[in-house]
Amino acid sequence: MISSVLTAAPDIQFNNKILDALSWIGLSKDIYDQETGQTIYETRFICFEGTIRSAKSVTAIVGFHHRVQSQKAKFALIAAKDTDSINDNILNAKLGLLTMFPDYYKIKKDEIGGYYVAVLGTDKKILLAGYADTSKWKKILGKDIETILIDEVNIADELFVNETFARQGATEHPITICTLNGDDPNHPIYQNRINKCLIIGNAPASIISDMNSVKTKKRGYYYMHWDFEDNPALNQKQKRNLRTLYPVGSFYHKTRTLGERGKWGKMIFADYMNPDCIVDIYAKDENGKLKYPLSRFTIGVDIAENRATNVFALLGFSKNFEYAAIVDIEVFNSEQNGRSVGYGYKTDRLRAFLTRHSNILNLIDGAFVDSAEGNYIKDLQTAGLPIAIAPSYKATIKERVDLNIILFTLKRLYIHNQAIAAYNAYMAAVWVKGKEGKEREDNNLPMNDIMDAVEYGETRHMNKLLLAAKRVS
Repeated sequence: MISSVLTAAPDIQFNNKILDALSWIGLSKDIYDQETGQTIYETRFICFEGTIRSAKSVTAIVGFHHRVQSQKAKFALIAAKDTDSINDNILNAKLGLLTMFPDYYKIKKDEIGGYYVAVLGTDKKILLAGYADTSKWKKILGKDIETILIDEVNIADELFVNETFARQGATEHPITICTLNGDDPNHPIYQNRINKCLIIGNAPASIISDMNSVKTKKRGYYYMHWDFEDNPALNQKQKRNLRTLYPVGSFYHKTRTLGERGKWGKMIFADYMNPDCIVDIYAKDENGKLKYPLSRFTIGVDIAENRATNVFALLGFSKNFEYAAIVDIEVFNSEQNGRSVGYGYKTDRLRAFLTRHSNILNLIDGAFVDSAEGNYIKDLQTAGLPIAIAPSYKATIKERVDLNIILFTLKRLYIHNQAIAAYNAYMAAVWVKGKEGKEREDNNLPMNDIMDAVEYGETRHMNKLLLAAKRVS
């Protein structure tokens, strides 16, 4: 691990987690690790995600302070939702920048313009930007900004985040420090930035699987997960109180108490799911036998026309249908370079998907396509594919929802750790407001297409799964 740990404010109680995080924030040059024979790259982007009251924000502030003090560029930046958030959460909080380091900073007002934080004894300025209002952050345009702290980056305007990175291009040691509580795993900040990070330390299994779905990581991008146990200022009673603050299964319990990712709304499956359903479907026991043997398979196919994505989902089933498993997911867009890819391209992608699973072709009952896609089903049936093609069973969405609630409740639906997109889709599923318990929200995001494809594969054996559930419940 990196040595030369930064020294923080005397008010803070230190533990190894905080010191480690400060060390990573302070990494301003590449280091060759002789033990591993690998290069540890200068920190360019570091993300702290996790629960409330976990010490992630104060650690980020202390690390920001040290990087501002050492930077050569004139400008740094603190960004939050609005000026009140900047003041209350970053500058004048109990462990805020101005309260911890009063001899280093002072709020000043430009002759023309808004307020900034002067770095005393230098000509450096810390700009303040409320990203909720575009007109409030135009001040960062045209400036070279070396050190950036973005609080609650998950609610920041995507254009703003991209612009801050652009402002760092001409600086010597640029770094962006971000904090957030968990959010919808389909959020662009995860896809474009966070999931490209290397995880430092421990994180929940669901987040590890989500981030491992991005194989190629960006140099100098690092991620740390935080929870109550990382805050040395909390006693055991306070931790117990925090764990019971929100109802189990609610959005706030999942994101604020557990520090995991989830979607706002009345969730459909969150009460019934947990990361234990994520497994290595090919794992073997001490005797060399598969822990989750599968005897037959189906493929669910959801085809997009005007919508964004197409999905193939490979489902596996145990011999007597006691459990099912989502084995593989493939998602791809219907357009490339502004043009529709066409049915021929989609058929070629399905053929390649089958080739990838050629070792089980004789165990696949067929590919079951959205029954509304009658013309494409006919095309597939004449395409010479090595498996049967048929329309999906016409179960209602509510019937499909009920099936998966039963399977998740009984822990009879597993998700292979390489198909984490399916886990995220079901974790983010919510009821339509005002139609709770009746209608699943469909906002044309890939998560909806993923669930549809999975369920087209599941419902081929829907009755058998339900009968087996009755036997084991």
